[in-house]
Amino acid sequence: MDRYIKAIVDFTSRLLYLVATRHLGHDNAFQRVLREKRSIAKLVPLRVLYRVSRSMINDYYTVRYLENKIYGGEGGFRRLVRLWLIYRGIGHEELEAYSTSIERLRNKFFRSTPGAYSSIEDLVEAIEDTAYRIAVKHSYPLWLVKTLLKHLGISEAEELLKALNEEKWWIRVNTLKADVEHVIESLLSKGVVVRKDRDLDYMLEVISYNKPLYQLEEVWKGYIILQDKASAMVVEALEPSEHDTILDMAAAPGVKDTLIMQLTNNSARIIAVDVSLERLKRAKKVMRMYGIDLSKIELVNMDSTRLQLSRAVDKVLIDAPCSSSGAIGKDPAIKIHLKDESWVGRFLSLQEAMIRRALYLGNKPYIVYAVCSILPFEGEEQISKLSSTVEVLKPRIPGSPGYSSYGPLARKFKRFYPHIHFTQGFFISKFRRV
Repeated sequence: MDRYIKAIVDFTSRLLYLVATRHLGHDNAFQRVLREKRSIAKLVPLRVLYRVSRSMINDYYTVRYLENKIYGGEGGFRRLVRLWLIYRGIGHEELEAYSTSIERLRNKFFRSTPGAYSSIEDLVEAIEDTAYRIAVKHSYPLWLVKTLLKHLGISEAEELLKALNEEKWWIRVNTLKADVEHVIESLLSKGVVVRKDRDLDYMLEVISYNKPLYQLEEVWKGYIILQDKASAMVVEALEPSEHDTILDMAAAPGVKDTLIMQLTNNSARIIAVDVSLERLKRAKKVMRMYGIDLSKIELVNMDSTRLQLSRAVDKVLIDAPCSSSGAIGKDPAIKIHLKDESWVGRFLSLQEAMIRRALYLGNKPYIVYAVCSILPFEGEEQISKLSSTVEVLKPRIPGSPGYSSYGPLARKFKRFYPHIHFTQGFFISKFRRV
């Protein structure tokens, strides 16, 4: 095997192992493997390693299916990466310089493997079961596809899954430190083409860019924040005002709290609670960088499900820990985490405990509960089972209603979809205890 191809296989298979066994995100795993395999990073450009490993993870279930058909079972991650290179490597933008080596690898593979298939596409189209075919075609766990088919139907579920595979970026302008029009001009001069959002004048949709956005000067100066539009809509649903005292029950990394302060011109008061002290420390640094008045922020390190407050709050934000199934476009490693349906289930009791703790705060504040998830049992089901004890309010934000299979109550929920709104997948609800 060509040394460059061998280096790519070594690097990507190790990254895949960390994602699958340690539940790491792609970028986290990428940094770890870089530290372990510095010699490979000197041989193959970082850009190639990054884009290839990301693409391989995105195609994980498709290539696993191919492997099972050819070999009759699952093998190690190195074999999986080699299969991906054989079937996906030719034509991949970042692998153009290695096309001759990949072609040699392909020819050797087809000579030595009589049971191999000429193309993934032909193999996929031969799958008779609709759910299974969609799962393999777009590379998702079968249980997830069946869940979406039940609530969306074939056509829309497939459109959602297809769009969720695509990376999409939004930029929030921090109007505490910068002017929107000046930021647009500055970004354009650096090769970043953006479009101002029609709903939120401080949000910019990224159309194209030629270098990593996190490297922009505007990011580390605190002029802009890389935040999805649907995430910003969670704060908009809260309708923060200058005189509010707001409880954030899962505050870190603090991005939504900075938007609360931006929308209230640094006048609201926030009780920011998080179970991780290290994440709270990082959130404080983020707030300082974005020009937040830290005298208005009370950072509390504790489990919010056990929170006791000695004073009243006006509103509660629960941006709950979840499967992150709505953020696959940002991190395709989430797909592999979703392989184990029971892993998703562990979030449900925590979400329910956070909601119930918020409901029994003494003065019955307005509560916004949101998850970056396309799964109904993290969204509609969590609120529907409380319907006898809460008054559900329709958030005054754009977006689609919740899944119609939950009846009239679904019209009071908001969902954002990548194939409709070009955002991450989000569920947003607003309610208070009756």
